[in-house]
Amino acid sequence: MSATVASPPRDVAVNAGWLATAQVVRRLLRLGVLLLIARLIGIESFGVYALLLTAVELIALVSGFSYGDFLTREIAKDRQSAWPLAKRVTQIRFAYSVPCVAVAILLLAALRFPRALLVNVALLSLTLVPRIIGDSAQGVMKALLRFRPLLWVELAQGALMLSVAPLLVWKGFGLRGVIAAEILAALGGTVVASLVIVPAVDFKGTHQHNVRTLARSILAFNIYPFIATIYDRIDIVLLSKLAGNIATAVYSVPYRVFAGLSIIPYGTMGALLPAFSAAGVTRETRDECRRAMKFLYLIALQAVLLALAFARPAVLILLGQSYSGSIITIKILAWAGIPVFLNHALNILLLAAHKEKVFVWTASICTVFNISVNLLLIPRFSFVGAATATLLTELLLLAQNCYLVRRLIGEFIFPQDGLKTTSVFLLAITGFLILRSLVGGIIAGTLTSAAFASFAVMTSRGLSVLLSPEPVLRRPPKEPVLRCKPKDQRRKRSWL
Repeated sequence: MSATVASPPRDVAVNAGWLATAQVVRRLLRLGVLLLIARLIGIESFGVYALLLTAVELIALVSGFSYGDFLTREIAKDRQSAWPLAKRVTQIRFAYSVPCVAVAILLLAALRFPRALLVNVALLSLTLVPRIIGDSAQGVMKALLRFRPLLWVELAQGALMLSVAPLLVWKGFGLRGVIAAEILAALGGTVVASLVIVPAVDFKGTHQHNVRTLARSILAFNIYPFIATIYDRIDIVLLSKLAGNIATAVYSVPYRVFAGLSIIPYGTMGALLPAFSAAGVTRETRDECRRAMKFLYLIALQAVLLALAFARPAVLILLGQSYSGSIITIKILAWAGIPVFLNHALNILLLAAHKEKVFVWTASICTVFNISVNLLLIPRFSFVGAATATLLTELLLLAQNCYLVRRLIGEFIFPQDGLKTTSVFLLAITGFLILRSLVGGIIAGTLTSAAFASFAVMTSRGLSVLLSPEPVLRRPPKEPVLRCKPKDQRRKRSWL
C-alpha cells in the first residue's frame, strides 16, 4: 500500500478554508430557504416540514453518511484504491438505504402520524439516491485534497433550492413543491461532484474489496451515526408528538442555526483529517489539535456573546412575533455550541487513531440520557426543555471524549491557553450584564463582543496556527504513537 505524505501546513489551512467556505455557503443558502419557507407556508406547515427533514436526515445518516469520512481516511493512505473502494462503499450504502426508509416509515406509522406525512417522507427519501453518490464523491475529493470544488457542489445545490422551492410554493404546490425542489437540488449537487472526481480517479484500479469484509469494517460508521443521530434529532420527533407542530417550528429554526455553526469545526478538523490519518497521532498532531481547539473555543465563546445580544432583534425581524419563543432557544443552544466545537476536534483525533468503535459507546450513553431528559422536560417546558436537553447531552459527550482521549492516547487534549481564554470570557459576560442594565442589550452586546473579538485576534492566530513554518504534520515516528503501559494494555477491553 502506498503511503501518502501529509500536506504542508499551509495547504491544510487553505483546505480548511475551502471546506469551511463551502459549508458556510451551504448553510447560508439553506437558512435563507428555511426562513423564506417559514414565512410562505406558515408556522404550522413549517413544523411539518421540519419533521420531514429530520426523518429523512436520520435515514441518510443511519444508512451511512459517515462513509465519506471512512473513504477520506482510507484513500488518503492509498490513492489507487479510490475508485474500487468508493464503488463498493456506495453499493453497500444503497443496500442499507432501502430497509432504512421502510423502517422509518413503519416507525412513524406506529407513532400514529398522519398518512399524508408518511407519503411525504417516502417522497423526500428520493433525495437519497443522488445524495449517496454525491457523498461518496465528496469523500474521495477530500482524500485527494480537492477541497475547492466542494464550494461548487454546495453552490449548485443551494442555488437550485433557493430558486426552485419558493417558486413552486408561490405556484400553489405547497409542501410537495418544496420536496420536488429538494430532489432537484440533491441531483444538481451530485452531478457537479461526479464531474469533479472523474478526471482524478483511476477507473482501471485492480484493488479488490470483498463486500462482506468491507461491510464489517465500516459497521461502526453505521452504528455510531444511528445512535448519535437518535439523540441529536429525536427531540424534533418528541416535540412534534408531545408539544405540537408550533413548538416544533419554534425550536427548528434555532436548531438549524445551531447546527449550521458546526461548519466551523467541520471545516477546520475536516481538512486536518487526511493529514492526521497519513501522519498518525504523533506529538506534533496532538499539539496541532490543541491549537485548532483554541481557535474553535474562541469562536464558540464569541457566538455565545452574539446570541445574548442579538437573538431577540434577529428573530423578530426575520421570523416575526409568532416565533418569539425562538429567542430563548437560541440563547440556550449557543451555550451548547461550546462543547459541540470541542467534541468535533476530539472526535477527529480519535478517528485518525482508528478508535471509531468508541463512538458507539459514547453515542449510546448520550442517546439514553438525551431521550430520558427530553421525556422529562418537554411535557413541562416544551421547546425550552428540548434545548436544555441538547446542552446537557453535549456536555456529557465532551466529558466522555476527554476521558477516552486520555485513556487511548495517553494525555488530555484541551484548547491551548484555555484557562486564560475562559477567564477573559467570564469578564466579558460580567461586563455585558452590567452594561445591559445601563445602555441596553444591543449596545452592551456590541461592546463586549467587539472587546472579546479584539482579544481573540491579539492572542490567537486562528487558522494561521496551521501556517507555522515548522512541518508540524510529519510522518509518524518509529516508536508507537499510542503509548500505554503494558499493564494498561492488558486491561483494555476489546472494544477499545
